[in-house]
Amino acid sequence: MSETATKKMPPPPLRGPKAFEASWKPILLNWLVPGLGYWVIGEKGRAKALFGVSMAFLLLGYLQLQYGAVDGIRGGVYVPKVNPIEWMPTLGAAATAGAGPVYALFGYLFGGVGTEPVRNLVQEYGATYVMVTGLLNWLCCFDIFDRTTGRWLWRVPADEHEDLEAPDARREKDAPAPR
Repeated sequence: MSETATKKMPPPPLRGPKAFEASWKPILLNWLVPGLGYWVIGEKGRAKALFGVSMAFLLLGYLQLQYGAVDGIRGGVYVPKVNPIEWMPTLGAAATAGAGPVYALFGYLFGGVGTEPVRNLVQEYGATYVMVTGLLNWLCCFDIFDRTTGRWLWRVPADEHEDLEAPDARREKDAPAPR
């Protein structure tokens, strides 16, 4: 007697309005407070890791921007330059805006008119820490979208789908048959 192996496909991902409905709240919460979106969808470990890394980077960025000034030269985070448009600071501002409302605070404290376009190295590191926090949070927002809509299952290789099954289902499948 031969057994035919049937591959169990994951359910199709949500699309259109259903995807938007399922994902907008966790994404917004994650943008407001890094990690909160993961917390809401039940990914507590990811939430703690993202929150911890974001807070560490924001603290390092603040300390380097605040105390890295040399001879009173003020440097800071990237803010959009639109008149005339300057692409690099504007793209840097879009990346940094992923940090959420904290970006507005950093922009108020360390950005805008009066900041030097070329900062010293310590302040550049501070601006980079804040930007990396924003980029990481944007990537996590994309990941939350994939997780809430079910798209991440389709990116997992087929031979690893078995590892994603519930632990109880795996135990029952691997248990020896009763005699």
